[in-house]
Amino acid sequence: MDDTAGAVQARLARRTAEHAGVATEQLWWQYFELGGEAGNLEVEAYLHGCLQLPPGHRDLITCAVNELAEGTSAPRAPFSWELVDSRGDAGRPGRDRSPGSGPRG
Repeated sequence: MDDTAGAVQARLARRTAEHAGVATEQLWWQYFELGGEAGNLEVEAYLHGCLQLPPGHRDLITCAVNELAEGTSAPRAPFSWELVDSRGDAGRPGRDRSPGSGPRG
């Protein structure tokens, strides 16, 4: 996994959430409803750069935050395949996007 791309994606997702006034619990719930498997604490740690997540989980968080920020002036958070440095990390769109083996306690 490309740690730099993951850190950039986390920072931009957090920026979008903060700008839209989305609480971490609200973001986690939306992520969970989309099929995410990481816990609320893990999502919060990811958003603050303390935990790395695989591209599938990062992209579900991105999807969740973008859905919650829709209709606000918050900037859209990018998916892993949209980040220039993430080509080796996430591959092509539609590939390796399933959360599958995320962190589970």
